[in-house]
Amino acid sequence: MPLDAGCLKSHAETLYSVLLKPVTSSTAAWRKGSKEIQGLADCLDSYSKYLETKNEEMQKTHAENHPARTIAEDATIEHRKPTAIVKQQYLLLDAVMKGKEVGDFLFFNEKEHAPEPFIDSKQKYRFLKNLQLSVPVDILKFCPGGSTIASFIISKTSENRTESQILVQGARLLQTARSEMQEYHTREMKKGFKEKINNITTLSPSVVEYIYKELAFDGSQTTNPIMQERLRLISLGHTDLIADLRHTNPGRPNTKFDVFFEKLQDALEDITAADDRRHGNAHLSEFISVSDMIQRAASTCPPGTPVPSASLVKLQFAPRNPYCQGALNFTSRLNVQFKIQRRQLRTTHPDSHFCNAQLKYLKSFAVEEAEQCMMVCCDDKAKVPIGDPGTAVSTGVRGKKSIVPTSSTLVALDHDMTRCSLTPSVVLQCQVPKSVDKSFVRGKVFTVLNDSVFQPASPFRHAAFLSKMMQNSENLKPILLKFTDGGVDQRNTLEAVKLANVCLFKEFNLDLLIHARCAPGHSYTNPAERVMSILNLGLQNVSLERTPCEKKIEDGLKNKNSMAEIRTFHEENPNLGVRKAWTESLEEVKRTIQNRFIRLKLKDEPIQVLDPLSDEDIEVLKRHLKELFPEMDLTKLQKTHTKKVKSYQAWMDRHCKCTQYVFQIKKCEDVACCIPPKSPLPSWLPDPQLDATGDHYLPYSEVRGQETTEKDRPTLKLLKEKKKKPVPIDSTENTLVNTANQEESTDGQECSTNMQGKTSENLNQHQVSVLYRMPGRL
Repeated sequence: MPLDAGCLKSHAETLYSVLLKPVTSSTAAWRKGSKEIQGLADCLDSYSKYLETKNEEMQKTHAENHPARTIAEDATIEHRKPTAIVKQQYLLLDAVMKGKEVGDFLFFNEKEHAPEPFIDSKQKYRFLKNLQLSVPVDILKFCPGGSTIASFIISKTSENRTESQILVQGARLLQTARSEMQEYHTREMKKGFKEKINNITTLSPSVVEYIYKELAFDGSQTTNPIMQERLRLISLGHTDLIADLRHTNPGRPNTKFDVFFEKLQDALEDITAADDRRHGNAHLSEFISVSDMIQRAASTCPPGTPVPSASLVKLQFAPRNPYCQGALNFTSRLNVQFKIQRRQLRTTHPDSHFCNAQLKYLKSFAVEEAEQCMMVCCDDKAKVPIGDPGTAVSTGVRGKKSIVPTSSTLVALDHDMTRCSLTPSVVLQCQVPKSVDKSFVRGKVFTVLNDSVFQPASPFRHAAFLSKMMQNSENLKPILLKFTDGGVDQRNTLEAVKLANVCLFKEFNLDLLIHARCAPGHSYTNPAERVMSILNLGLQNVSLERTPCEKKIEDGLKNKNSMAEIRTFHEENPNLGVRKAWTESLEEVKRTIQNRFIRLKLKDEPIQVLDPLSDEDIEVLKRHLKELFPEMDLTKLQKTHTKKVKSYQAWMDRHCKCTQYVFQIKKCEDVACCIPPKSPLPSWLPDPQLDATGDHYLPYSEVRGQETTEKDRPTLKLLKEKKKKPVPIDSTENTLVNTANQEESTDGQECSTNMQGKTSENLNQHQVSVLYRMPGRL
C-alpha cells in the first residue's frame, strides 16, 4: 500500500512521541534503539516534507496555461563530425543517413537503427553519446518530462559549416521537427479548451480529448487509452472495426396499428386538400386534441381494430425542428404538428400597391428636402383598460416574463369588462436618413395619455398634440410631412381632418404641409406602429385601477357601464363635478404609466411623455379657422355644410391639392394672403404613375416635378369600368355607386366625400365589394 505525505508525517509523529517516553533512556539497549528510531522518524518526516513540496510544485504546474517544458526552451542540439571508420553498431544507422539529403531528418528508433534493442538505459546512453557516422549530423534531443523517454532526431548536415551556419541550420531543424514532437500540456490548458468547445456544441469527453491531442500534439497520458485508440482508428477510416448489432434486435412488429393509421391518414389528406384551397391558411384546428383525433379516426375503422395510445400517435407527428436531438424520436408518419395561431393575417385592398408607392414617394421627398422638412408619423395605441377602485385589471400585454421578487406573484382580475381606459397617442419625429432605403424608424418619440371618456380622439386633439410637440422642437422646419393610418380621426378626406391641418399650417407659418395615409387595413406600414412594441414593454404584466371618487359620484357611476353613459351622466349633472372628479381619479394611474414610458428608449433615444391637451388648448388652435372662415359653423364640419362656405372653398382651391390618400397645403403667391416662403417652394408630391408594363409604378425620380393625377389608382379604375358596364344591383348599391362616380369625375382634384355621415373610405370599400360581386369578377 503506497504511503502519502500525510501518512508518513503521522508515522513520524508517532515515533517522536515514543522518543519522549522515559523508557528510551533507561538502559543501554533502549539508548541504542532510540537513536535508530530517531533516524527513522527524521527520514519519514523529511520525505513527507519532500512530497508536500513536490505536490505544491505539481499543482502550480497544472494551473499554468503553458507546458512545464517546451520544445523552444528545453530542446538541445549537438553536432557530430564525420569519421572515416564507422563502428559495427552504427552501420545500420549510417546506411540510412547516407541515403538522405542534406536537411532531412529521422526519429531514432532502436528497433530499426540499432543491431538489437537496448537492454537498459545505460546501454542506450553510451550508444548515443559515442555516435559517429560517415556523414556530419545534428542530434536534436527533447524530453517533455515525467517518465516519458526522450526523443532523438538525427538530421544530415553539410560539411565545413561556419558557426553562423550551424546556428541557422539548428534553428531550422527545430522549427521543422517541432510539429512531429509532443509536449506535456497542463490540466488548465485542457480545461480551457473543453470549456470553449462546450460553449459551441455538446460532445462526449473522450471525443473532446481526442480532438485536443490531435490538434495540440499533446503527449500527456490519456484518461481512457483504449477509447482514444478506437477514436484514432475511426478517424483513419477503419469504421469496419465497429460492428452494427442493431439487426439482432428486430423489435416489436409495427403492423399492429396499420389500419388505424391508414384511416387517420385519409382524414388528414381531406383536411390538407381543403387547406390548399385556402392557399395554406387555416382559420381553425380540425382536431381539438390528440384524444379527439384518435376518436374520430377510430370511428371510421372496422370493429375490433387496435387503437394506439395518445403518446404513440404523437410520436408519429412531424417534429417542429427537424435538426434538434428530440427530432430523432418522431417518425413523421403523419404530416401534422402542434402550432399556435398567428394573429398576423392582414386584409387585402386593391390600393395597397398604390399606397406603398405613395409612401416611398413621401420618403424620397423627405430625403430630397431633408434640410427643410420635418417628417412625423402619428398613430394611436390600443386602449389601456383601467379597473374600478379595488378591481385591478390587466392591460392585456403579457407577451414576456417580468422580473419580480421570488416571494411575489403577478396577479390581475380575469376579465376585461371595463368602462375606463387611457389611449396613448404616439408621434414619431423621424430622423430622415440619407437614403430612402434606410430605416425611418429612428428619431424622437412623443406620447400623451388621453382619457378615453372625456378626451376622445379627434382631428383637432391630434393637431393640438402635434402643435405642442413642434413648439418644443429645437429646429422647426418650414415643411411638414405627416403620415397616418385611415382612422376617422386621421383620414385626410374628411373635412375635419383637413381643417385641423389648416390650423397647423397657419400656426407655424409652414411653406408646405403634406398629409399622407396608408391603404385601409394596412396600418402596419406606418413606421409609428414599430413604436407600439416598445410601449408594450412598459405595459406588459401590469394591472391598473383608478382611485375612488366622492361617494355620491361613485354611487352615480355604479350603473354606468359605458363611456357614453358616463358622458351623459356628466351632462345631466353639470354642478356635480363629475368630469373633474373622474380626471382626478385617473391621475395616479397616469403618473404610473408615464413613469414607465419615460424609462423606455428607441435606438437609445428616451421616449418623451407630454401632458394631455385641454379643451382650451384645442380652442386656441381653432382660432385660425375663425379668422380665415368667419361664416363657418365649427360644430358642423361635414362636407355637406363646408361646401356652402365660399371663402373655405376658394381658399382650398388656391392652396390645396386633395387626392384619395394625400392632402397637401402650399403657400400661394399672393403676399396679401400668405407670408412669402423662407425658401423656393418645391413641387406638389406626385401621384404614383404606372410604367410601360402596367405592373409597377415609376420611381420618384421620373415623376418629380410633373403634374400628375391619381388615374392609376386601382379603385378608381374599377369605378370607371363599373360606369362603362353597369349590372343590375339593388337600389342602395346603385345610389352609392352613382354618388361615387360623380365624386371621382373631378379627376382627383377634390376629396370624395359628398354624403353626410358617409366617409369616402367606407364608400370605396363598399364600392369595391360591389364590384367584386359582379358577374365575371369572381
